[in-house]
Amino acid sequence: MLVVLGLNHNSAPVTVRERMAIKKEEMEDLYKKFLTENSVQELFLISTCNRVEYYFIIKNYLCDKCDIHSPICDKCEILNIVAQNCNLSVEDLTKYTYFASGKEAVTHLFAVASGLDSLVLGEPQIFGQIKDAFEISKENNGMGGFLNKLFEFTLKTAKKVRTVTGISENPVSVSYAAVELAKKIFSDLSLAKAMIIGAGEMCELAARHLVGSNIGSIIVTNRTFEKALKLAEEFSGDAVTFDRFAQKLPEIDIIISSTGSPDFVVTAEMIKDAMKKRPSRPMFFIDIAVPRDIDPKGAEIENTYLYDIDDLKSVVEANKKEREKEAKKAWDIVHNAAFAFDEQMESLKIIPVIKNIRSYFEEKRNEELQKYCEKFKITDEKEIEHLNYLLTATLNKILHKPFMNLKEHATDNDKYSIAEAMNIIFKNN
Repeated sequence: MLVVLGLNHNSAPVTVRERMAIKKEEMEDLYKKFLTENSVQELFLISTCNRVEYYFIIKNYLCDKCDIHSPICDKCEILNIVAQNCNLSVEDLTKYTYFASGKEAVTHLFAVASGLDSLVLGEPQIFGQIKDAFEISKENNGMGGFLNKLFEFTLKTAKKVRTVTGISENPVSVSYAAVELAKKIFSDLSLAKAMIIGAGEMCELAARHLVGSNIGSIIVTNRTFEKALKLAEEFSGDAVTFDRFAQKLPEIDIIISSTGSPDFVVTAEMIKDAMKKRPSRPMFFIDIAVPRDIDPKGAEIENTYLYDIDDLKSVVEANKKEREKEAKKAWDIVHNAAFAFDEQMESLKIIPVIKNIRSYFEEKRNEELQKYCEKFKITDEKEIEHLNYLLTATLNKILHKPFMNLKEHATDNDKYSIAEAMNIIFKNN
C-alpha cells in the first residue's frame, strides 16, 4: 500500500516548510533510518522550496488506536515515523500536513509531477525535481518493485500531460511574460544584449528567464553596486555603476527595470539619445516597477517598444485562464493514469497465486511420473523423457485456460462464492 504524508505552499507557511526541508547531506541517513523501520518496505522523498513529501510502501500492521489489521488504517503510524525524523511534533504535523493512501496517493504524485499542484500552475521544474528524487531513492535502496513501476507511470503521465495539453505554455509570471514578449521582437535572443536595472526578486527572475532563453549577454546595474555585482556574477554577466548605465543604453536591446525609485530612472531624454546612436535597431523596455521606472513618453520615440506592469498583468491573467482550461484536460489524463496503474498493480497480485497453483500441479506430475516408472519398471532415460514431455504438455493445456481466466478477472472487485469462482476459472468460452 502506497501512502504519502506531505506539506506544500498551500498547507504550511515557509517557516514550517523550512523546518521540514530535507538537506541533501541528510538524505542517505534518513533513507537508512526509515528503511530499518519494521513497517517501511520502500521509500521515496521529495524536498523542494515549496513542498516536502514522504512516500512509503507500508507492510500490514495492527493499529493501536483502532485495533484493525490493514495495510494502513489512518495516518497515526506515518505521523509517528515522520515526527521522529524531523523538527516538528505530531501535533504540528497533523496541523500542517496532508495525507493520502492507495489510489489517492498515486493520483496526487501524478498531479505533482504534471505541475497541477505547483505554486505556478504547470511550472515545468517540478518534473525534473521528481526525476532527481526517484534517482536518489534508487541510490539509497528505497526503490522496490512497486516504486519502480510507479516511477515509470509517473514519468509517462507527466510527459503525456506536457505533450497533449498546453498547461506549460503561456507565461503566468510577470518576469516570464516580459521575456516572452521580448522574444516576439527579437526572434533570436542569443544575438541580443539585455540590461537589468535593479537587483531585487523580480529582476533576478527576469535575468533567470533571459538566461534560460539563451540571451547573448546581460548587464546589471543597481544603486548599491555590490548587489548589482552579485546578481551579474550569478548569471555570468557584467555590472555597471548606477551613474554610468545611461552611457551603455545605445548598445542595449532589452531593458528590464524594477527599482524602488519614486522618480523615473530611465527618462525619455535618455531613450532619445540612445536611439540616435542606433536608429535602425529597436529597443525593448519592460517596466515592472510600481511606481514606474521608465518615462512612458519614451514609447513615442520611433522604433521603441515599452510595456509596463499593467500590460504584463493583463497578459498573465489571460494566460492563467488558458492554463486553467488546459488543466482540466491534464486532470483527465492524471485520473486515467492512476486508474490504469491501480488496475495493473491489482493484476500483478494474481501472479503469486498462479505460481503456487503451477508449483502444486508440477509437484504432483513429478510424483505420478516417479510412481508410474517404479510400478512398470521403466528405467530407459529416453522413455522417461518422452513421458515427462507428454505430462508437461498435457498439464500446460489443462492450466492454460484457467490461468487466462484468472488473469482476466484479477482486478474484479466482486465477491464471488466458491462455486461462482470455480465456474469463472474453468469456463471454456
